[in-house]
Amino acid sequence: MIIERVYELALPALAGKKIKEARIGLSLMAVELDNGSIGVTYVLRNEVKDACTALPNAGKIAGMPAEEAAKWALQGRSVIASALGLAVLNAVADFDQLTQDEQADDSDAVFSVNVLPEDTVGVIGHIGPVISRLRGKVKKIMVFERGETLSDGEYPESLQNELLPECQLVFVTSATMINGTLENLLNHCANARDVVMVGSSTPLYPQAFRETKVSVLAGTRWLPSNRDAIFEGISQCAGMKQMIRYGEKISIRV
Repeated sequence: MIIERVYELALPALAGKKIKEARIGLSLMAVELDNGSIGVTYVLRNEVKDACTALPNAGKIAGMPAEEAAKWALQGRSVIASALGLAVLNAVADFDQLTQDEQADDSDAVFSVNVLPEDTVGVIGHIGPVISRLRGKVKKIMVFERGETLSDGEYPESLQNELLPECQLVFVTSATMINGTLENLLNHCANARDVVMVGSSTPLYPQAFRETKVSVLAGTRWLPSNRDAIFEGISQCAGMKQMIRYGEKISIRV
């Protein structure tokens, strides 16, 4: 699985580090390691089935070995635990090791690929900024959402296998790394020219995505200099719209 490759790539950077602090809000969560690095992921609150047992280690997370907490991303015990593990992995992503071909820059997700007027575009999850930038620029946008209540223009997750093969471009919420749905939907993107993973949960490890359909990782680098603002905002239930000012958008070609 992709998340296992991310974990293996992160292991050298995780060694010897501990969690200094974790903050879990309604939209986002953040983890700070004892070297000052920060990772942020989504909170899939609509998919939390049993909040009382979501984090059995609650109250003991600070001081945990980073490697131990990162394993939660692989174990899938709950979407909260998986997200926290992924946040730890995101905190140690090494931007200095990116090659020239991987082209780290500050492109927004939509501008990281070539978008053509005749394209049919699939969007996994209601990624508002992507949808608004694409509207009127492509032939068709198909937004796929989980849950029983869908808005106009949205399609249920169950139709991905039927409709995703029609798409030339697919933008995938990085929340699929948390709820374990990524690999399955990538199987339906056989005809896509580009598949872009979008969002704060995106693990910026291009090597982990080689030989997959994902071609661009559009995520965020969170700046330790903004640590207090990041943790305070998440504590007050801020979402990405308010929080993005404290990070740097980065698009990396796989």
